[in-house]
Amino acid sequence: MSEATATSIKASHTRDHKTLDTFIQELVALIRDEEKVLNSFLNHLNHQKKYLLADDIEAFQGTVERQEDLIDEIKRLEQMRIAKVNEFALSQGMSGDEITLTHLIEMTLGDVSEELKALKEDLSGLVEKIRRSNRVNQMLVKRSLDFIQKNIGWMIDASDISQMYDPSGQKARQNGTNVLVNKVL
Repeated sequence: MSEATATSIKASHTRDHKTLDTFIQELVALIRDEEKVLNSFLNHLNHQKKYLLADDIEAFQGTVERQEDLIDEIKRLEQMRIAKVNEFALSQGMSGDEITLTHLIEMTLGDVSEELKALKEDLSGLVEKIRRSNRVNQMLVKRSLDFIQKNIGWMIDASDISQMYDPSGQKARQNGTNVLVNKVL
């Protein structure tokens, strides 16, 4: 092998290593940003659960806009991460689907590998906590809606009573009007 070829291979390896290092640093920064937003989202879900349990619908409704902002931020960061992975994959002659955190952990060594592994575990745990919290909130919302529906049903059913009796057993009312809600539309 000529000295020029050896120098070229060494320069290519150094360039690829710098490219990988730069990519990993940028990816880690993006993942940490995603983690921060996901933590904010989880905290937000916990606040919503508190409002649902307290039947504070007004406070709950006030949180919806912030929740949408957090979802938009998560989507934006995810799109940036996907673009970064695709860009790196293209530079390596690979497809974006081939670059996963698991693959990157295998490609890197030492502290970087451990950091990526910890980030992967943290993200997985955080996403699972968000899923659980979301399921609880969905159940609480459903329970509230069921309660409201039953109350509405009770009010409408009460309007079908054609005769009402007072405590002494005498007829108090005998018309088809609503007791609580005027059913005539």
